[in-house]
Amino acid sequence: MQAHVKETESLPVVTIGRQVNISPEEEKTYLEVSFDVPADAERISVAYQYDRADGKTVIDLGLRSPERIVGWSGGARTEMFVGLETATPGYASGDIAAGEWAVLLGAYKVPDAGTEVSVSIRIHLKHKRWISGDLHAHTYYSDGKHSVGEVSRLCLDKGLAFLAMTDHNTFSQNRNTQAKAEELLLIPGVEMTNYKGHANLLGQLDALEDFRVYTVEQASEQLAKGRKRGALAVLNHPFCPDCPWEFGFDVPFDAIEVWNGPWRELNEKAVHWWQERLAEGRRIVAVGGSDFHGPHPWVQHGRPTAHVRAESLTTAGILEGIRRGNVVLTLDPDSTFIDFQINGAYAGDQLQRNAECGTVLLEAVIRRARGDQISLWSDRGLERQWTAANDVLTLTCELPQDRLFYRMESRRDMGELGAQVMTCLTNPIYLNE
Repeated sequence: MQAHVKETESLPVVTIGRQVNISPEEEKTYLEVSFDVPADAERISVAYQYDRADGKTVIDLGLRSPERIVGWSGGARTEMFVGLETATPGYASGDIAAGEWAVLLGAYKVPDAGTEVSVSIRIHLKHKRWISGDLHAHTYYSDGKHSVGEVSRLCLDKGLAFLAMTDHNTFSQNRNTQAKAEELLLIPGVEMTNYKGHANLLGQLDALEDFRVYTVEQASEQLAKGRKRGALAVLNHPFCPDCPWEFGFDVPFDAIEVWNGPWRELNEKAVHWWQERLAEGRRIVAVGGSDFHGPHPWVQHGRPTAHVRAESLTTAGILEGIRRGNVVLTLDPDSTFIDFQINGAYAGDQLQRNAECGTVLLEAVIRRARGDQISLWSDRGLERQWTAANDVLTLTCELPQDRLFYRMESRRDMGELGAQVMTCLTNPIYLNE
């Protein structure tokens, strides 16, 4: 099964088809089907087929790069892929060099009449798009109920492309686990879990030195050390009634988790706090995560989903997108998605004001939005509202440019819950002087 990467624009793909005739004289030899890979490739997918009905034909499959053999699956698979950090078992992920590659065909058994093999090659190129995942989840390496392999399958079944491994106060889950995930990108991480608050450190195998902190200074020191090692620091569920963040917000961090698990009061408080800070001129990235631990009717992977605008499905690509603030949060992978731009800038981007023009142009396409109330916010508060009568709502309007930022959100009345819940929350587009 392939991970379904949520996108608002198509990913460029180079498709190559080859027919290879193998004669009986070529039995017990290895043939190469060469193809050229351009620069900036992110993934190579290969599928092949031949007539297996007679049981007398066996053609094996492998792949080589310009430098070496990348992998071999023999006759066990009919398709495979290699990516920058993910790959089919039996194949090595890593940098995809430009140059001549080759599909390897092993002619193990060839009938007297020979056989024809159809080879399909797809080369996926790096391209900025929205990639969906979960930034906060646990496994049985701490207090979760599932193995890494099990949570990987749960995420793939949800249509997610990445998962941050954030077990409590341990990095053991980050060791030698990517092979268990196959197509799901596992982002290494740890949740610094303390009696005065929780924080994720994402992107490094071992970013946390010590979780036993008692003062603001000690918490700041550990977060700073993690960031110095390259980790992205996220303050988790800061207004949770059971485990709030008590070290204050002057500690070093990169993002704040405003949406933790199902929509509830602690998230409402976090968004309210975030809006106030944005209105003061602070630029804080908002993220969310399921905080999944085990089977639960409401707490599931991808609830909420973090859609990160990134150039590649890699740890570095996802973290770079988060640091830029190119993040949109949704209720689940298939919930309302607000794709909005202002003068071509996306959520998280910075836009230069035009001294010769007093307005900017907002363009938005909101999908799966039927019944939602769509809101536009700025540093001056609520600016405009719309109600989506259909599944897709398209908006185009001019806005005053004398604002610090614009952001959008959507909410829906959930009759079964007796409450209005957030279905989508974007990061702001900032307007610079």
